Amino acid sequence: VKYRMNITHILLNNAELGKISKEQRSGGWKVWQTDLKNLSFAEYAQISGGYGIRVHQAEELDLAFKKALDFNGPSIVEIMSDPELI
Repeated sequence: VKYRMNITHILLNNAELGKISKEQRSGGWKVWQTDLKNLSFAEYAQISGGYGIRVHQAEELDLAFKKALDFNGPSIVEIMSDPELI
């Protein structure tokens, strides 16, 4: 943000420590202690002076990418995803 670098980050947020959960599932164990209560990374980008947008539906992706890439500075597209799909 300080240097207004044109960097766009795509974040897949499943609110979970995915690698650990995947190992637990593949081992046939109960998924335990891997859910996360994160802030909105998109909102954090906004209050930090960048651009952030949170996407919940596939139909929102094109517009979200366009807005993030058009922003003059750092941006993030936070895509909310289902942890069961990992």
